[in-house]
Amino acid sequence: MLACGAICQPSKVLREIQLFESSTRPARVETDAGDGFIKSIGNPQGNAALVSELIAAELGTWLGLSIPPFAVIRKCDIEIPMLNHHSNMLPPLFFSKAVNGIPRDGNDTLLKMLTNKSDVAKLVVFDTWIRNTDRYTNEHPNSDNLLYEAVAKGRKYSLTPIDHSHCFVDIDFDIDLPSDDLVFDPSVYGFYPEFEKFITPRSVGVAVEKLRTLEREFVQECVNSVPAEWGLHAVARNHLVDFVCRRATYVVDTISMKLVAAPELPGMRP
Repeated sequence: MLACGAICQPSKVLREIQLFESSTRPARVETDAGDGFIKSIGNPQGNAALVSELIAAELGTWLGLSIPPFAVIRKCDIEIPMLNHHSNMLPPLFFSKAVNGIPRDGNDTLLKMLTNKSDVAKLVVFDTWIRNTDRYTNEHPNSDNLLYEAVAKGRKYSLTPIDHSHCFVDIDFDIDLPSDDLVFDPSVYGFYPEFEKFITPRSVGVAVEKLRTLEREFVQECVNSVPAEWGLHAVARNHLVDFVCRRATYVVDTISMKLVAAPELPGMRP
């Protein structure tokens, strides 16, 4: 079952709250389902950023991460400009519900207060699977795309990853199959330095075993949910499905030894 629109599904955009000059020119808006952030056709990063957002949100939710509720808004009756881009936003819009979170600050104080510390390893496995270059790489540390969301009256926090417009990078799915260099990219993504002490053989094993259960039919359902207006044509959809599935197999086979010194064997229990 797809997660898009399952928790919140705005039918109306009521007003613009704030415009942003980041790469996809998003806006914070009020909708009839609460506040959130929207991204549009015509943004400077192209429709690939919208496809990346939707597919990554579905895959991350499936893997068990606390992805904020998201939806596709198919109608917008008010004009919302893209900041310094001389264009208005056009539906279908990608919508991500606003959450009250604290941005990553580089220390481990909030990591120690997570309700589920195994989410740390899960996030690194996820970012590596989808080749997310916009959370953390050695060349590109970005603290804005990871939030700590307060739960239990602020005594505990959940790890909440946001903004997935730069995943599956360097791939033109309209042309041909993704190259083996991309499928078998050995880089580890999303591994903030302060994560190291929270990544255990057990937590990596749990994430890997979940990824091992990925079914091609589910990935096809995710990709087929991409709105036609976003320009992902039939051949490109098939290539994206192939990439997600082949990349998952590669990560399952290789990620454990990159993250922990003594990985769990499949089927082990604590």
